[in-house]
Formats: sequence, C-alpha cells, structure tokens
Amino acid sequence: MSTVDRAMPFRRLFAALAVFAVTACQGPGPSADRQAAAPPDSAAACDGGENLLRNPAFAPTEGERRAAWRGAQHAGEPSFDVSASDGVLTIERVATQPWYTYAQFPPARALRGRELLFRADLQLDLDSEGWSQGLETGGGLQVLIWGLVDPVMGGSRLVYRSSLEQEPRLGNTDWFTAELRFAVPENATRMSVGFLHQANGSFSIRDPALLDCGPVGQRDGR
Repeated sequence: MSTVDRAMPFRRLFAALAVFAVTACQGPGPSADRQAAAPPDSAAACDGGENLLRNPAFAPTEGERRAAWRGAQHAGEPSFDVSASDGVLTIERVATQPWYTYAQFPPARALRGRELLFRADLQLDLDSEGWSQGLETGGGLQVLIWGLVDPVMGGSRLVYRSSLEQEPRLGNTDWFTAELRFAVPENATRMSVGFLHQANGSFSIRDPALLDCGPVGQRDGR
C-alpha cells in the first residue's frame, strides 16, 4: 500500500524553503552557471561505484517521513501530494502553488573537484495548459550548488544550477532514464540534489543515483 505525504503549510516549511530562496529569486530554469558543468561523456566510467544518495527506494520511516529526503513547496496552501510504493515515488500537483522540490543534501565540501553523475528513471504525466506563472514548466532533475564567494569575509552564493534540462520534461511518457553530469566547484559549501515539479499533473521517479566519476579531468589526462 502506498504512503502519502501531504505538503506541509508554509509556516512549517520555512527552514526548508530558505535553502531554495536563491533559486526562486533567480528562476529555477536552465543552468545559471555553466562553467561548472562537465562534458557530456559516456557514463560508463561512473558505473559500479557507491550510490551517494541515501534511501533510493524512498522507504518510509517514523511518521511516514522518508529518511534523507526533504520536500519543500512555494509559499501558500499545500499544493502537492507525494506518495511512494514499491520503490516508486510520485509527485502530483493538486492545487495552485507553482513548484515543489524533493531533494537530498550530499556533503559538498567532501566532493570538491569531483565529477558526479546524477541519474534516475522518470515517467511523466505533465502539461503546461493554462500555465501563467512565468516559470519554465516541466518535471525532472535538479542540482543546486552554493560556493564560498570570499574566503576572508565569508558568505556564499549559487555557483551552479541545473533545473529541468533533460528531455522530455513535459508530456505523457513511458519510463526513461534522465542523466546529468556535473563537476563540483572547488569552492562548494553545500549542495542540493533531487527533483523539481513545476507543471500541471504528476511524475514518478525510481532508482535515483548519484555516482562519483573521479577527479575532474581525470579521463582527459589532465
């Protein structure tokens, strides 16, 4: 039997939404900082390594909260249902708010200078009919990385963002594998790896994985 997580009211999501405030201000569309992106080579070199994501089967824990995963939506009334069954997670938009994120936060500092591969199987039932939010529509992969701007004064900013760059990101589809390969900047301080729902309808996720492909440039002999 599936378990269902109702999106919490904004007052209970304040801390989680703070993490995504920068994204909302800049617009969660295509990548904001491409110099961190790695070349789209074959994923073969990454296979066989440890999955850096915890609980990839979306198993519920105490109180039906899925260990390691955190959800957050735009301010307002609860607008998304999240359910999981047999290793498949489904996110469905049921009210007016425009976006919902479901993510983990791997240790960015420990992964500085590493090339990573994020992938998952997706099945979409999404459309943009009547969409008036002024945001890129779709559902799929999202990676956000913040980095230290000034080592003396401190403070960080968003230094890499990839949102909904896979194709397709809308429509009614069978299962397909979406992949994103990226490099973790040397100044990275925190990272969010997960999924963004920003459309009408629902989409499902299974077998998410984050794999370490080795140091940046290793396969190029640099």
